[in-house]
Amino acid sequence: MSFSDLGLKPKYDSDEDDILNSFHIKLLSQATAYDRAVGYFSSDVLASAAIGLEKFILTNGKMRLIIGDPLSDREYEAVMEGVLNPACERSTELSELLIQTNDSKLRLLTYLIANQQLEIKFAFTHQGMFHKKIGIFYLDEEVVVFSGSANETLAGLSKYNSEEISVFFNWRESFAEYGQVEVDNFNSLWDNKKQRAKVIALDSDAYKKIQARVDLKQLRKEIFGHLDLNAEPFFSYSFPKSDKSLTKPNIETKLPRKPLMVKGKAFGLFSHQLEAIESWVKADYKGLFKLATGSGKTFTSICAMVDLYELRHKKQLPTFVIISVPYIELANQWVDELTAFNITAVKCYESSQQWSSVLDKKILRFRTGVLDFVCIVVVNKTMSSDMFISKLNKIPHDDMLLIGDECHHLGSEGLSVSLPQCKYRLGLSATPFRSEDDEIEGSPFADTVKQNLLAYFHGIVSEYSLSDAIRDGILAPYKYDLVPAYLDDDEQELYEDFSSKILKLFLKSRGGSLTSEEKVILTSLCGKRSRLLATCKGKLPALINYISLHPEMSLKHSLIYVGEGYAIDDDVPYITRVTNRLHEHGCRVAKFTSLENSSERRQIMTDFINQVTDSLVAMKVLDEGIDVPVCRSAFILASTRNPRQYVQRRGRVLRRSEGKSEALIVDFVVLPRPGVLSNASQNLRKAELTRINDFKLTALNRKYVEKRVIELGIC
Repeated sequence: MSFSDLGLKPKYDSDEDDILNSFHIKLLSQATAYDRAVGYFSSDVLASAAIGLEKFILTNGKMRLIIGDPLSDREYEAVMEGVLNPACERSTELSELLIQTNDSKLRLLTYLIANQQLEIKFAFTHQGMFHKKIGIFYLDEEVVVFSGSANETLAGLSKYNSEEISVFFNWRESFAEYGQVEVDNFNSLWDNKKQRAKVIALDSDAYKKIQARVDLKQLRKEIFGHLDLNAEPFFSYSFPKSDKSLTKPNIETKLPRKPLMVKGKAFGLFSHQLEAIESWVKADYKGLFKLATGSGKTFTSICAMVDLYELRHKKQLPTFVIISVPYIELANQWVDELTAFNITAVKCYESSQQWSSVLDKKILRFRTGVLDFVCIVVVNKTMSSDMFISKLNKIPHDDMLLIGDECHHLGSEGLSVSLPQCKYRLGLSATPFRSEDDEIEGSPFADTVKQNLLAYFHGIVSEYSLSDAIRDGILAPYKYDLVPAYLDDDEQELYEDFSSKILKLFLKSRGGSLTSEEKVILTSLCGKRSRLLATCKGKLPALINYISLHPEMSLKHSLIYVGEGYAIDDDVPYITRVTNRLHEHGCRVAKFTSLENSSERRQIMTDFINQVTDSLVAMKVLDEGIDVPVCRSAFILASTRNPRQYVQRRGRVLRRSEGKSEALIVDFVVLPRPGVLSNASQNLRKAELTRINDFKLTALNRKYVEKRVIELGIC
């Protein structure tokens, strides 16, 4: 059917006519080409006129669309002089929308572009220009032109708005005087030949991005197989005028870079940090940094990240970085440190409502090439969630770097299976692997963690010990003191009982013959024995006595590590018992645990730094990664046999700060009842001596410690 057979009128008024159905759909159902120029563009008309566009698609019709964008005086001059190109921003907005949407109506636009049936250009004009709307329909030799106030929104095409259009037909004489003028105007505008307008095509990358991600057959089925012709308008896609002026983006401010200054001091890496990065690169960008607590693992890894980004950026390759940490406090610390490197990380922790949509947008812009760098900081629990994994699966593995801080956590069965298969991998830990002695305290199969870490990170590529850091002046030297805390009769009896049962099960486990129930029992017994030692009743009186005997010693900026749980026959948590007793003794202390929320912990830490509070009483939350350089002394009332814990606690107090020449570590050593020489008691002495020897090795007062060990009969 030709246009001339459609019974079209020379004028349509929305007060009397259904412009959408009686004019637009009729023509689009027959047209082989359609030119449209609008002051702004909305997808409403395309969604509502889908039946017409379906036939338009079936005839392989071609559409040219010019979208007007009125500018302010300053913007208009900048565009005309070539200083400003807002088409890039507009292209990005449109491509993001069309790639992201799952709505079948809006995806009609996606189909038209992907099938190379729709070309789009932007006409940037001065405010007050380009208000007339024109459209041109072509079918063989027939041409129909309309102009007037009708716009490409449902409001403009509905009976509820007063709109009118004039229509010209090329088979009538009036066309030469009126219709042909509009055809010539459109073609001049399309070819950018108008003096007072700058017409710029939709960025070619936008077409490529859309076309690369569309399965035409599937999309065709989705759109036309589930089309709701009676649906209400769902979305108005337009480019509304903003009160803010368009500014030329300063791309450089968005790029990661190494700072010249950090916290008022010139920034630079030490030789061991540079060597670590070099070793990682030589290992094909995979490996573990076993660097002492306080020796700069964080800055080393960030610099490695920046180096990798710059290398890939030169090759026009994007980089997506995931930094995983065990705790929220450590995550916040990472986010703060990254700002010095011009990196604003997405904080993927706490409520997902705060970050989920932000991450989705970042991922979309990364996938579409708008961003070539994204950095996120995520806690391990979130990283292993199905929701987070599904989001991360949208990123090509070859573009991803994972930095795992305190990476020994990532070797657990629950976390190791959820690690993304990134091309680039970097693990950070002062003690990545658990010791052999730790097996008897927890699981007898602890080497599984080590196997998982090695399988993922491919081994240690750089080591820098605590003694190295003290020798090089990176960490402060320290003095070490011992305070005995003896088990009472009840505790001694329980300790002997737990140890006997643990030994039997542990020996049986060497043959691999433990049942599931026995494994649970073994783990439970080990935990009970650890808590018994951690909350030994003699520790708190020993602490108060030590403070009383050393009045010259200040508790300012001190950490007090205590055990979890309850002491025997006590219904008050041990940390509460210690905190209350210190308050009674006149000490200004505060608990710092996972039970306080983030804002409370921030305030507690601020008070500690500003000496409103002298001491922090903690269990585990300060063990890993949290930077407290002002700390001058540590009182260790509880410590597991796992060297990882006490190595980290020691490193926490050795960080350099202004005015700190040396640190003090006071270790409360749990010993059996005097005169008890059972195997279990001897093993307890040996276990405590192992830790003492480790601390003694790098202490300033080694001779004193050796003498003290003899006095206490530990050797």
